[in-house]
Amino acid sequence: MTLRAVSLSEQIADHLAEQIVRGERKPGEKLPESELAKQLEVSTNSLREAFRLLEKQHLIELQPRRGARVCEVSESEVRDLYDFLFLLLSRLAAQAASNWQPGQIEDLAAMLPDFQRCYDQGDVQGGHQLAFRFVEIATDRFAANRYLAADITDLMPLLKRFSFIALQEETTEFDVSLRIFQRLLENVLARDPEKAAADIREYGENQCRIVLRAVAKRKF
Repeated sequence: MTLRAVSLSEQIADHLAEQIVRGERKPGEKLPESELAKQLEVSTNSLREAFRLLEKQHLIELQPRRGARVCEVSESEVRDLYDFLFLLLSRLAAQAASNWQPGQIEDLAAMLPDFQRCYDQGDVQGGHQLAFRFVEIATDRFAANRYLAADITDLMPLLKRFSFIALQEETTEFDVSLRIFQRLLENVLARDPEKAAADIREYGENQCRIVLRAVAKRKF
């Protein structure tokens, strides 16, 4: 995997993104620049750059003369994300199934026992992190298209936010995710791109339904 230096603004963005994903910063919450820079002990310039990164990830919105605020969660936003992102991810899965070479798939397959262990121990947070690590590695390794990789990477934080809502709404989502990941790896190893793509679409459709139910209940 390609290593990269992480700037201070990226570290700030990652920190705030994690808070937004876990609901520690609520939809619509304002992010006052001066107060937040003081709290994090960073310059306002670094914080502003972090805000721009978070805006690109669709986690916050920057409003002229009103500052930054956490994006709301609506039914249309959920549908739009899952429709578009899982179209990209199904393409990625198909490419992995068609093109993987020895040495490219073994570490991903080795994650399955870790998924199972998280499930058996009820470690929802660990399973959530592991799933996104899986996608990160697969994107870096199999996207083979800079635009496909960039779009998936930019949308991952928003998917993390919505999938965390799904895991909180229904713990059975964890079980479904595990079973689909198992089947996905089987179909990738069997070099069946159509079934691998279908697995990813099924995963997205199932999770989207759960998030929409949560949005309807909680009225974010």
